[in-house]
Amino acid sequence: MLDTIRARHPGCVALRTLADLDEYDDALHAFARGGSQRDLMVTLFKLGIPANQIRLLASFPGRTLPAVCWE
Repeated sequence: MLDTIRARHPGCVALRTLADLDEYDDALHAFARGGSQRDLMVTLFKLGIPANQIRLLASFPGRTLPAVCWE
């Protein structure tokens, strides 16, 4: 299902649940406030976000990508 969402919404982060969406937002906000890049990358990897999107988001604090979920 996530592959279908990714295909239909290129450039968006595809997540499974609203709880994952909250975790994604929390991780990005923590990183933007000076949090650890490592913590950001671990969280995003755990959420199943592809490596290319993780690298893009971790390239500097404050960067975001729109997110969609299928819950």
